[in-house]
Amino acid sequence: MAKPFKIKKVSPVDSAPRASVRILRTRLREFYSHWPDPDETPTPEQLHNQRISGKRLRYSAEAFRDLFPDRLALLIDLLKRQQDLLGAIQDAVTQRSVIALDLARRRLARARREEITALEDLLASYDVRHSELFTELEDIWRGMSRKRFRALLKDIVSRPVRPPASEPQETTQEEVVSG
Repeated sequence: MAKPFKIKKVSPVDSAPRASVRILRTRLREFYSHWPDPDETPTPEQLHNQRISGKRLRYSAEAFRDLFPDRLALLIDLLKRQQDLLGAIQDAVTQRSVIALDLARRRLARARREEITALEDLLASYDVRHSELFTELEDIWRGMSRKRFRALLKDIVSRPVRPPASEPQETTQEEVVSG
């Protein structure tokens, strides 16, 4: 399983905006580390690790949403879609392996040709489903991997819009004097 990157230079006394920047930038770096080249087919382990890292990034983004009003919505939506696709791909792979095992058993037992053909057709349908899902996943990942999009995300998570309502606002010297 993908180990989370350590978040450095965060202290319990840091303000929420400062800590959120460190956390989100680290989670972004971690997320992108698992499938660095969108033109290469990732291994199942890379996909799994990216899915787990994507969850960490998404949950962090959701937790800090108030600090970045309307700025993290696209990232969260893309992460949800990617997680849905990765889950559906995993389901298709798992179901296909169960059916392939059943097909092998039935072939050994010399099952009727109709049973064998039905299972072969089912396997073929899972192959098509997997291919369609993976093509959609690749399209999303290519878009998310573009330098310009990554730079935009880095910029977004580097500049919170406002502190959360529960955190007290810092007062300036002028405000204290004008009281």
